[in-house]
Amino acid sequence: MVKEHYTVTHTMADGTKRDSIEGYVIPDDNPVYQLFRKVNERRMEEMRENGNKEND
Repeated sequence: MVKEHYTVTHTMADGTKRDSIEGYVIPDDNPVYQLFRKVNERRMEEMRENGNKEND
């Protein structure tokens, strides 16, 4: 299976765009955490459905 790669451009509160937010703190109520959770839940569900065949 081909791994998916994502390109992320971060848009800051002042409108500037960054390729990296290294050194910045993301508040714990930021919606990005909900996005990460959904991506991880989908990946876990796919692994359960496929019997984790990718690691065999």
